[in-house]
Amino acid sequence: MEFIERNFINTTTAIAVDSNTTSAKNMFTFDQRLQYVSDDYANDLTSTVITISFDATTTVDRISMVEHNLKGFRLFYDGVTANAFSFTSTAATTTSIYSTNSETSQYFFTSQVDCTSVSLQMDSTMVADSEKAIGVFVLSALKLDFPRIPNASGYTPRRVPKQVLHKMSDGGLRQHKSHDKWEVKLKFSDVTTSFRNSLFNTYEETDTRIYVPFGTSTGWDRIIFDAIWANQFEFFKYSENSTTQGFKGNIVLKERS
Repeated sequence: MEFIERNFINTTTAIAVDSNTTSAKNMFTFDQRLQYVSDDYANDLTSTVITISFDATTTVDRISMVEHNLKGFRLFYDGVTANAFSFTSTAATTTSIYSTNSETSQYFFTSQVDCTSVSLQMDSTMVADSEKAIGVFVLSALKLDFPRIPNASGYTPRRVPKQVLHKMSDGGLRQHKSHDKWEVKLKFSDVTTSFRNSLFNTYEETDTRIYVPFGTSTGWDRIIFDAIWANQFEFFKYSENSTTQGFKGNIVLKERS
């Protein structure tokens, strides 16, 4: 469970694609229903590349790819295909080169790389000879790794709909829904002073943060969102009469628009 930095992909001017530039913005909206889709690359013998360029040298150690259809792909940095990322957590490969991928959403932990660009080379698709597609693409770096996770009763994720319900004359309802947004409630007790201070620093930051509870490269539940800390900071309250037991409190995270 961790907070990571804002998505380093945050403007279309940073994105270079070989086709369909109008849908490039879909890669950083966090709306998993929208995708970047290539145009005229529905051929597994033809690769297409997405390149993200940074204004300055940037440290990257977290990469997320959500709702994609890529069987074969390569992630590399600074424009050199040999510059693959090395994974620091178990994945199907040891480096960011895939030829037989079957996962549609993946969260990668990598060794820290200081770079000026990151490229995603899309080679083939799970359904052969389809246009290459990706929903959310995140390049980031670790902000805060939670030293422990809450128990099951202290972790409540949910999707909150933005909707209007109309009650009809026959007593039934009609629904008009525009979006669903993530909301997560976390409850901790016996928090150490060090972790409390780290949480407080994150709470006080005005810059955006991304919340990822259980990122993994296989079987991922795809919970990742740009998060607002929506409640007050509660972790000055002691867990027990003995101050050595640490602190307790709740965190309410809501998805930023």
